Amino acid sequence: KKRGQLKRATTDMVHLVMGWLEGLEKDRKIELINTLNEVTDGKIFVEVEKARLTNMMAKIKEDEGDAEEAANLLQEVQVESFGAMERREKTEYILNQMRLVLLKKDFVRTQIISRKLNPKLLDTDDFQDLKIRYYEFMVQYWLHEKKFLDASKAYLSMFNTKCVREDESKWKPVLTSHALYLTLAQYDNEQEDMLNRLDTLEAKKLDKVPVFQQVIKIFLRKEIVAWPLTNEAEIRAHPVFQDTPHEGGGARWDMLKKRVVQHNIKVISGYYEQIHTKRLCELIGLDEKEAEAELSELVCSKFVAAKIDRPAGTIKFGRKQTYTDRLNDWSDSITSMLDLVENTCHLIQKEQMVHAARAKLKAKK
Repeated sequence: KKRGQLKRATTDMVHLVMGWLEGLEKDRKIELINTLNEVTDGKIFVEVEKARLTNMMAKIKEDEGDAEEAANLLQEVQVESFGAMERREKTEYILNQMRLVLLKKDFVRTQIISRKLNPKLLDTDDFQDLKIRYYEFMVQYWLHEKKFLDASKAYLSMFNTKCVREDESKWKPVLTSHALYLTLAQYDNEQEDMLNRLDTLEAKKLDKVPVFQQVIKIFLRKEIVAWPLTNEAEIRAHPVFQDTPHEGGGARWDMLKKRVVQHNIKVISGYYEQIHTKRLCELIGLDEKEAEAELSELVCSKFVAAKIDRPAGTIKFGRKQTYTDRLNDWSDSITSMLDLVENTCHLIQKEQMVHAARAKLKAKK
């Protein structure tokens, strides 16, 4: 009983004193927070109050301009294990941890903290604002890691939020950012599938942003694209290719040019078995050194299969056959030939039977 009474007394005292904090001067407030931290330290029954006090101290440090110290204070609080804290408060607390560690450029810890949140929880109607904040932080993280496909997926999650889809002023920048980051991503089956689904499922909304719809079409068509692009000024003015809100806009513009070149090489590899290096340079608008570097990168990433013959100045597209492939081709050819021979023998036998029948009819007459 004494233990229970002590817990209740401590909890009530902490609640009472925390109510006084708002009206105090800064120095007095910090002193009282430190005292309360000592009282609540190591006590599970006031862990929520301890977390709120830590949040207050972190806010004070941030206001003083010491964001790193604020992040150090807050990042160690394991609020995800607090059963007494409300879901929304807990989510806001974790998002605040993400914001502060991003301010001090600690991207490893950002990823660790982001895993504390369940994306399914954020899909509920009362968490829409928190869902958008979460994915904005994740975009910052993925862009630092140069993972444009994941950044695109984050924008897609924001776009699929009800409050965003219903407001044109919100979904336009989100949808166009999703489309542009998708084109910046390394080509693979998933990226191509997402481009096709975007072009098909969101056709009506893309009609309202025709310039960016055309960018998507560029990467879906099996046609060579000229650089610079049409409407380049409008595309370049998009926030994706600016240094605000995310740094590295110039590098992302260079990446778009790189993706266009890679798309052109992919298209050429589908139409040519062999091409002169000079002709390839003319088609993609690069000099020989740059063209060879781009092609080598694509071959290493297994984007295309090609072999460069420098002395002859030619490039041969297509994968080199292994001995197994050759044997399989030979076996298929033999099977096809035997089928043709069998069909031919059947047709000859049929003709012989027809002629024999006609000869009998003539003999009877």
